[in-house]
Amino acid sequence: MLLHQPIDYHANRRPGHTALSAPDYEWSYGTLVQKSHAIATLLAELGVTAGDRIGVLGLNSAAHFAVMIGASRMGAVTVSVNFRLAPAELAFILDDAHIDVLFVTDNSIDDVIDQTVKQRTLATRVVANRDDAFERLDTVLASVAEPFLWDDYIDENTPVLQLYTSGTTGKPKGAVISHRNLTSLVHMMALANDGLYTRDTVNLVVAPLFHIGGAGVTYIGLAHGAHNLMHAAFDPVAVVETIQRQSVSTMFMVPAMIQAIVKLVPNVQNYDLSSLQAIAYGAAPISATLLREALALFACDFSQVYGMTETTGTVIALPPEDHQRALAGQPHLLTSCGKACPGNEVKIIDEQGHTLGPNQTGEICLRSSNNMLEYFNRPEATHTTLKQGWVMSGDAGFIDEEGYIFLRDRLKDMVVSGGENIYPVEVENILAGLPGVIEVAVIGVPDETFGEALLALFVMASGHAIAIDTVVDFCRDKLAGYKIPRQLQVIAALPRNPSGKILKTELREPYWQGVDRRIG
Repeated sequence: MLLHQPIDYHANRRPGHTALSAPDYEWSYGTLVQKSHAIATLLAELGVTAGDRIGVLGLNSAAHFAVMIGASRMGAVTVSVNFRLAPAELAFILDDAHIDVLFVTDNSIDDVIDQTVKQRTLATRVVANRDDAFERLDTVLASVAEPFLWDDYIDENTPVLQLYTSGTTGKPKGAVISHRNLTSLVHMMALANDGLYTRDTVNLVVAPLFHIGGAGVTYIGLAHGAHNLMHAAFDPVAVVETIQRQSVSTMFMVPAMIQAIVKLVPNVQNYDLSSLQAIAYGAAPISATLLREALALFACDFSQVYGMTETTGTVIALPPEDHQRALAGQPHLLTSCGKACPGNEVKIIDEQGHTLGPNQTGEICLRSSNNMLEYFNRPEATHTTLKQGWVMSGDAGFIDEEGYIFLRDRLKDMVVSGGENIYPVEVENILAGLPGVIEVAVIGVPDETFGEALLALFVMASGHAIAIDTVVDFCRDKLAGYKIPRQLQVIAALPRNPSGKILKTELREPYWQGVDRRIG
């Protein structure tokens, strides 16, 4: 099945039913399909063909999905770009993906576009609601186009989405996701949640669409004919107000969002949240205390999910019944991320690639029809991550006798802060340019709000000092804000093994002592 086909189905059955809405707009399934045909027609007129990459940049919006569905119709690949990145980072992605048509879905990031395009050597045709745009997006979306018919060469294994993840070498990698990957996600979640998503579901989307968490949960809702409420950005007060006003039934959040609602919303207990049927959470660790507070506040089913961009999101889940078992006397279950979802396999291997038995810790490997096709133009990285149909997660954990998977730590040098993946080498390469820095190492340390926070450890030349304000100012135009460390420490030397490699595990250990689960 192709990405746009279930949406076309719902448009034919109930064209007037709301597909996507926000306070300032409401699109029916019929409207969404019409606008996606207009996008496909424009792309064809611009000479875009199957396999070409189309960029989309902006806050969460219906227009984002109009572009994605329109590109799907002609075999093009949508590259959803993180608007929080610094201009140099955005420019790298546009060039790496060979994007020459970029859809900007709102005007609030015009300055980002101006700075980004200026940094590029290639011309970018920008489709946006601004007078100097190559085409105006509002004019395109308002046009009436004939249904765009795809060719036979587009099948379920055709790429349809490309999402960028941080890279171990400091450069992000584009994970290529197929029609099959996304539609398999829909089928798997339908089996795992047994009738949760229907045409009557009101699905609140607060995770950004440039993440698989945001794009995936929205597509699941659309594929089931649900009403999907789009929040342009996360605001905890706006979330509870929307739940109460719109009778929201399902949503996905990262733990930092849950904490913001529980801790920061004034008189949150006075809101009527009784419409909620289920909340899924994941992407970062969550404390048992916070989870208990959230369960008490929302009084709905909770599911913990585990997955990666490379697995098109969720492949392991801890369902509501296990949360209830945990509260009824089996609290250890809350330290598990659950069992493999239907159609997925999980195994644990040692450093030699041998499969380990129950309760033996090693690398978590995932096999699924959701596994990405490849990293775009990164054959070496693809070979390292995809082996004989398995995704090497880079996470360490074990499986117990009942099949529950327990996460312990990361094998790869990565930090997850507030649901954002950060590879320290990218940050270290920038920090090394600060005056007086001999060496620098960046690690993740526990953080009550974001799960992990960045700590920069500096070895400084004699007579040189460094302050956090200096670090932040130096990085401001070079790195996305969430990649900039807000903590630092000056040390005499970095620990190394005999071959000279910095021992990150040794650096991290003092900060994580007593923490059983270090990843989400």
